[in-house]
Amino acid sequence: MKALVYTAPKTVELMEMEEPNIQSDIQVKVKIYGSGICGTDLNVIKGKIFANKGTVIGHEGVGTVVEVGKRVRSVSVGDRVIVDPTQACGVCHYCRKSQFCYCENFEDHQVGMTIHGTFAEYYVGEEKYMYKIPSSMSWETAMLIEPLGCVLNTFLKADIKPSDSVVVLGSGAIGSLCQLISKRLGRLTVGTEPDDYRRNFASNIADHVFDPADMSIESVLALNDNRKFDIVVDCVGNQLHTALELIGKGGRIIPMGYNDQYEVSIRPTDFINNGVNIIGKVAVHQIVGMALEFAQSIPELESLITSKVALEHYEQAFNETMGYHMRTGDPLPMTSVKSILVC
Repeated sequence: MKALVYTAPKTVELMEMEEPNIQSDIQVKVKIYGSGICGTDLNVIKGKIFANKGTVIGHEGVGTVVEVGKRVRSVSVGDRVIVDPTQACGVCHYCRKSQFCYCENFEDHQVGMTIHGTFAEYYVGEEKYMYKIPSSMSWETAMLIEPLGCVLNTFLKADIKPSDSVVVLGSGAIGSLCQLISKRLGRLTVGTEPDDYRRNFASNIADHVFDPADMSIESVLALNDNRKFDIVVDCVGNQLHTALELIGKGGRIIPMGYNDQYEVSIRPTDFINNGVNIIGKVAVHQIVGMALEFAQSIPELESLITSKVALEHYEQAFNETMGYHMRTGDPLPMTSVKSILVC
């Protein structure tokens, strides 16, 4: 089968691999239709996130069941399914508390990083990680369910209210998804984005979108009756200093972007005196089922998919979402918010 494989630091290659087979009675074999490109995949390619050499990357996969183990009951051959990539050992201290993303053996279960992922023609995994796709839902919408679960989980943990004002810093795939959900759950949604293409895209979702280069704190506050905001989401990974300037008393800051080189100084007394919380539970979702149900009330969700590319043309898909050539590093214009690879 064709598969996109991590072969060396900052290097992925399309290769021919042996087709995976079911190894236990509780496994399911899926013919992959396609997978969304996530920021995590981009960070693997950039060398910011570890992956095992020889591993098929990708984790936002959907497809059709082609074979099931003898003990599988919830899905059948022919069913369309979503693969939940949040997998764990199930027996360590944190798994016993249902905090699977903190699994003490998590490194052994990371789909698309340490175990084979879904940028391939076939995937085999356990039944408990397969969710049936409703017949009314498109493949494209289904590929957004896993990131939707992350966003939905985070907003629920932040206790978002219909009266809340929200600033989303960055309007890439996750930022745009945050803005879409904020529009559903909150009162006011403001976005930021330096790239012209993505800023124009976000302007169709958020109430207001700023270019950070032209943005002053005063201009943002003016949109909220000169009050600071209830929720600030950093979807870039290096904007916590801006979040601290924009957050109001009793507010919640959500760091969602990933940049392990970024640091920011804080004064604990500011958090104590102003009742500000930082919500750091983005990855601990396990609510794919809830996200599936919620997504059925958001017909515009599919519009976040801005490019559909065949697996063999993966370089095009990565380049259009990164803003530079994945092999040469040469600058390129952003031409997509959320790209998917289809088999």
